[in-house]
Amino acid sequence: MRTFCHHSCCAAALLVLLVAALGCGGNSAPACKVTAINVSPASATISHTAPPPGNTQHFDAFEASATPGCAFALSNLTTATWSVSDTTNVSISNVHDATYGTATCKGATAGAATVTATVPAGDGTNVANTASLTCN
Repeated sequence: MRTFCHHSCCAAALLVLLVAALGCGGNSAPACKVTAINVSPASATISHTAPPPGNTQHFDAFEASATPGCAFALSNLTTATWSVSDTTNVSISNVHDATYGTATCKGATAGAATVTATVPAGDGTNVANTASLTCN
C-alpha cells in the first residue's frame, strides 16, 4: 500500500526541525517577496513586414532581487503578466504556451513601444519592469 503523504510528511518534519533549531524567540523573519525583476532582452528591433516568426520577439522576466535573507531562484518567471504601450502595432501573449511573452509587430511603431512585465511580489503587491521594442 502506498503512503499518501510521504514527501509532504518529510517536508513537514524538516520544517519542524528547522524551526526548533532556529528557536522561536518571538522575532519573525520578514515575509519573503520579490523586490525587483529584469526583462530580457532590454531592447529589440524587428520588422513588422517580416513573415512569422521574423516579426516576433520573445521576452523573459527574471527575479532580480528579493527580501534580504530570502532565497529565490533566478529563473524565468511564469507568473508575469505582459503588456505593451502600443496595442495598435504590437501585441504580446499571456497564454501559457510556447507564445508566452512573445511580442508580435503588426505595424511600424513611432519610436520604441514599452513592453512591461508585472509579477506578484508575494505580499499582495506587484513588481514591474520594462523593455523596449521598435517595430520598423
